[in-house]
Amino acid sequence: MTDERTELGLSLEEGLKEALAWKRGEIALETVNLDPMPAERIRSIRKKVAKSAREFERRFGIPAATINNWEQGRRSPDPAGRLLLKVLDQDPEAVERAAKAV
Repeated sequence: MTDERTELGLSLEEGLKEALAWKRGEIALETVNLDPMPAERIRSIRKKVAKSAREFERRFGIPAATINNWEQGRRSPDPAGRLLLKVLDQDPEAVERAAKAV
């Protein structure tokens, strides 16, 4: 080990100090609140485009277990999953065409 302080180390140290100051209420940091997609909306999108999770998997290549977990609220889709669901809601045929082309 060396006592030399690197740019990365200094940057990490600064970030940790900032996080501690925020935790103590000394500073305010910009936050972004993501709008999680509710399980009910996911279910309604799936029902709109497929009768079952298996049909959904066949049409769009998303595993039935994944859609079931989303619908049951056991897991939430990540930003890419939310975007895909929004596109599916608006144009399921486009997603189906793209899934078949892969």
